[in-house]
Amino acid sequence: MTSRAGASTPHDDAERRAIEHDRDLAWELYNAQPTHPRIPELAQSVLAREPTFTGMIILTALHREVCGEIDEARRLLQELMGRRDRQYLNAVKKLRDLEFSAGNYAEMRRLCEVVLREDPEAGWLEQMELGSALAFTGDPELAWERFAAALATAAALNPEEYTFALGQRATRLWAAMAPPELILPAAEAAIAADPTEELLGLVLGFARLYDYRPEDALQQFYALLRDDPTMEMAQVGVALTKGFLTPIERGDATIERMRELGAGEVAWKVLRDKYLSTGLKDALAALDEVLPAALAASLRAPLDPEAAAAAGGEDTLLAWHDGQQPGTGGLWGAEGDFRLLSAAEIAETDAAIERATGAFTGWESKPDYFWLIATDDAGRYLLEAAGGRLCSWSAEGPDVEIAPSFADWVWDRVAALEGRDARPGRQGSMSASSA
Repeated sequence: MTSRAGASTPHDDAERRAIEHDRDLAWELYNAQPTHPRIPELAQSVLAREPTFTGMIILTALHREVCGEIDEARRLLQELMGRRDRQYLNAVKKLRDLEFSAGNYAEMRRLCEVVLREDPEAGWLEQMELGSALAFTGDPELAWERFAAALATAAALNPEEYTFALGQRATRLWAAMAPPELILPAAEAAIAADPTEELLGLVLGFARLYDYRPEDALQQFYALLRDDPTMEMAQVGVALTKGFLTPIERGDATIERMRELGAGEVAWKVLRDKYLSTGLKDALAALDEVLPAALAASLRAPLDPEAAAAAGGEDTLLAWHDGQQPGTGGLWGAEGDFRLLSAAEIAETDAAIERATGAFTGWESKPDYFWLIATDDAGRYLLEAAGGRLCSWSAEGPDVEIAPSFADWVWDRVAALEGRDARPGRQGSMSASSA
């Protein structure tokens, strides 16, 4: 019983031990099975007997979050913040983490700033949290500066903190989709300090491939497979690296030629899209959520996966929709009024390119493309070129890069249609919170 909100009646030793036992049991149960239905029951029981144990509100919020009840978890944490009791900073940090998981990066950034303002002695990890928030809200240069400053702070503490900070910096650079030339030295430093970092070991292998060091990359992938022969992405890394080395060893290509083809960029995108869910399949799924009716009506029926794989185009795209009706490119609202090509149109265009006739007589100067994607029905085409870049081509002028990849072009359409853009650093204009 309480005499007023937030104040408790003194307990005898036995009562106190019983309350603390239930509090500890609730946390132990959460650590063992976070969705267990007894967790909120125990937390409520503790609060009823000792209202000052407001850590139970945090525990209940964590339980609600892992159960998928995000709005309720957010409400509980915001309510606890409003009390400004001794759990205030913990509530802010947990809400910050929740908003990051929910993709509300603007709100995450605000909460990071609250933590640093309220706690002048906040450690280097809190500085890195703000760095991540800066990266995810479109201020990457400030983010990299924060990471560097936090690392310097950790280095002045002790070797263990510095080793941990090296791993944190590399992981956060990777999660924020930093340029691989920044990630490579960060991952090398982190792995040198702690070779057991499995994800960073994988990132390092792909970063070396991006840096056109295939022998070093292969050595890294083999080291990972010695520790875990079932690691799928290490196996993918070996296959991609051998794709680098085999034509070079046969004398059919050189490292310089692989650079021209952008093979390192393609390999890096394979890893990025796998782990950050930013690939073409993810982008098309996000587009389906916001596709306007008129645009949807202009798209042809999909090919079945087997037919899409056998066609001469991008099979993920053709399995989504087999092209688009002529003259409907303007429905995308994108520059150039390009509309998607069908598998049959791609085959017909490829044949014309092979014959080098008509508009395609100049195509021999453009041999390094992967897939035809779209046309404006007036002689211009979108194609996936070296490095996976999406380029516009016509007989009347040079290639023009339209987007880093076709997946990026689709994500741009998702963003323009006010859908959720999964690419880090592209959500700075999101509302602060859905609460």
